[in-house]
Amino acid sequence: MNMPTVSKLFIYPVKSLDPVEITEAEIGIHSLKHDRAFAFMGEDGRYVNSKRTGKINQLKASYDLENGLIHLSLRGQEEQQTFELRTDNKILVEYLQDFFDLKLHIVQSTKGELQDVPYQSSATIVSTATYKSLLEDFPEHTVEDFRLRFRANIEIEGVEAFWEEQLIHSPGKGIRFTLGGVNMIGMSPRDRCNVPPRNPLTGETDKTFIKKMMASRKKSLPTDSRLPAFGDFYHLCVDTYLPPSEAKKTIRIGDPIRIGNTIELPKFS
Repeated sequence: MNMPTVSKLFIYPVKSLDPVEITEAEIGIHSLKHDRAFAFMGEDGRYVNSKRTGKINQLKASYDLENGLIHLSLRGQEEQQTFELRTDNKILVEYLQDFFDLKLHIVQSTKGELQDVPYQSSATIVSTATYKSLLEDFPEHTVEDFRLRFRANIEIEGVEAFWEEQLIHSPGKGIRFTLGGVNMIGMSPRDRCNVPPRNPLTGETDKTFIKKMMASRKKSLPTDSRLPAFGDFYHLCVDTYLPPSEAKKTIRIGDPIRIGNTIELPKFS
């Protein structure tokens, strides 16, 4: 088998909106730089995300991160509006409130606090082979569709399906590994929510998705899989931790992954 290497990198500048595919990613604080740096939050203190409403999937976003801009449009429509991406941009807030018909504000963090699992999941890893394995039971989908549904940061190649789960051990224990020159810790498999069943372009929910995915995972489970220790089969991708010491280092396409030793997982407050 070839050495596992990074084949794709994605960041999601705004939580639940479209990704940016990049060739190298700078490590920030407990996250990749610019990843989930912004989010929309309702007056009730809950995120306005795809867990809450499928309407957010209908909003198309692209970015000029160097100049701090976001371009928004409705999917299928050419008309696009450009805004400065900042928390105090009242024009952007008004646009979003009109779209969602909901009072909200924009929040920002450069310390990984807007990740789905703050600190304990700095970045998620999956293999292309894993997506292709799922396609055997979801022939109507594509690898690109799964990328948009599962929203992983780091995609790897040169491995068999579900190889990335060798980066986890058992509840309470993790595995050190290096990705290029970056030290990381495999924490746990990602427990999925109601986002993957949503069509990433329309927000419509496939009520059969979860049951089909669990059956697919159970059927294709490697004999040495560590997944059963974590409960059910509705898991995909691996949560990884980036220690503060790795800030400002860089992950690049083609970087190899080397597995290290098993450790007791760090405690988080």
